[in-house]
Amino acid sequence: MQPSSTLRSSASAGSNYGAVNTSGHQQPVWIATEPWSNRPTFPKLQSNLSTDVLIVGAGITGISTAYECIKQGLRTTIIEAREVLSGESGRTSAHLSGVNGDPRFYELISLFGENGARHWFDSQQYALERVGAIAKAEGIDCEYRQLPGKIIVSVPKTDPGYDKANDLKKEFDALQQIGVRVQYTEEGKVGDAYVGAVIEAPKQATFHPTKYLNGVLKALKNNQFFDCYTHTRLESYKDLGDGVLVTTEGGHEIHANSLVLSTNVPLQEIQIIGKESYYRTYCVALRIPKGRYPDVLIYDNADPYVYVRKTAHPNPAYEFLIVGGEDHKVGMETTEGYLQTHYGNLVKWAQHHFPYVDPEPEYKWSGQVVEPNDQIAYIGRNTGNLKNVFIATGDSGNGLTHGVAAARLLTDLIVAGQDVKHLNAWEDLFAPSRKPQLGTIPDVIKENIPQQAAYSRYINVDVSDMEEIPVCSGAVMHAGISKLKKPLAVYKDGEGGVRVFSAICPHMKGVVTWNATEMSWDCPVHGSRFDGKTGRCIMGPAIHGLTPEDENAKMVAAGESG
Repeated sequence: MQPSSTLRSSASAGSNYGAVNTSGHQQPVWIATEPWSNRPTFPKLQSNLSTDVLIVGAGITGISTAYECIKQGLRTTIIEAREVLSGESGRTSAHLSGVNGDPRFYELISLFGENGARHWFDSQQYALERVGAIAKAEGIDCEYRQLPGKIIVSVPKTDPGYDKANDLKKEFDALQQIGVRVQYTEEGKVGDAYVGAVIEAPKQATFHPTKYLNGVLKALKNNQFFDCYTHTRLESYKDLGDGVLVTTEGGHEIHANSLVLSTNVPLQEIQIIGKESYYRTYCVALRIPKGRYPDVLIYDNADPYVYVRKTAHPNPAYEFLIVGGEDHKVGMETTEGYLQTHYGNLVKWAQHHFPYVDPEPEYKWSGQVVEPNDQIAYIGRNTGNLKNVFIATGDSGNGLTHGVAAARLLTDLIVAGQDVKHLNAWEDLFAPSRKPQLGTIPDVIKENIPQQAAYSRYINVDVSDMEEIPVCSGAVMHAGISKLKKPLAVYKDGEGGVRVFSAICPHMKGVVTWNATEMSWDCPVHGSRFDGKTGRCIMGPAIHGLTPEDENAKMVAAGESG
């Protein structure tokens, strides 16, 4: 098949074609209201270099860590495989909260004791306050403000299932046990449809994440100790004992005293990856009359739970109500679920509780959540003998606060060196080398069953013929007998042009599935994701993209990395 005009123009766009600026097809409100033109730009790496700290990944963890390292006088370099802020930091709901029901504090006390639970709260509270302090110091207008957060039961008191669902008193008692000041009422009212138990936590926060991170990047760009290179993908790294040698996909070498992997999921690190689970989560931005919704964060206690906040609308007569939730395992959903069910359920929830919302979302999007098996992120020195390699992963839906807390902990560890222990009180709690808690082992087994079952897709595919694939969509099918019927990921563009990739994830050989809302190929085993149009890797733990299987795929997958 000859390349269509769409493919020819796509190829001429080079590395800017496909999911370069964000990791999905749907546009989040944070990207729509903070134009690409406001983002600082950086070059592709063209030569070898040396630096004190090399950070891989330009999201909130990487950018925040660079900011803290430079404050300590360390020459710091970021490399990013695509553009800055092209990952999950712009696909969030942008809550900054340490009391939101995830994780439950009574469960943290059971697993980590009172000190562990308190350290976790302190790390999150530090992070939300640190964002405000940096925004003020750098003059960043990002809608940062402190406000209360409220947790409600998933059903009102009049519902027959209320008593069974209500664990808020237990959670309140746990918070009191570790000295966290919150209020509890049995007869609280939230919105038009809920009366029942409410936990209210003061001094939580929220902001506009891309405005904030753009502001931090602009401050960093003006600092002589900072460098950043985009379209520069990590290929491999080796801990040399007195430093780290990194090789990029473009063949360049970077020598660093310390390496920080801030890529949401650490690339190829199976010791950590096997202790995590991978979920998609959804958000809608609904227009509401300004002032109707009080400025408060809301969470219900369901699993998965719903989370709510508001943000500014371009029309000063309105605001956006942002409602999120509907989590499910990566790569395990139908086309109807991706396109209709999850967004529709969030709109129904919002209409039920706040009838004044406009029922048609102005923006809708999804993001990725990485769940650690014991509810606590992995932040610190990597496992094994890698003394100069640091990771941050397992945000458990609290990626923004974890990213900022990670910046503090990682910088402390880097500055202190290998021989200093317990400089930071959070070190042991977040240590990537910690052993699984006994109480979490059944959950680990339960989580891994569907991930392993996903290998059945070597046999069970989506379609038997390319003609069955709608335009602007993808599906997995078997190759012909000449290729031993291996699974292929086939994308059909708007003109009917087809490009074919291997459907086998290059990480652990899972078979990818088509994500119809974000137009990506998602691996259900360990959550790697690939641009649906180009096959390029947009989320690890995979490093490389899907292998092109025809000339059209080779054309769109082409592109040089620094």
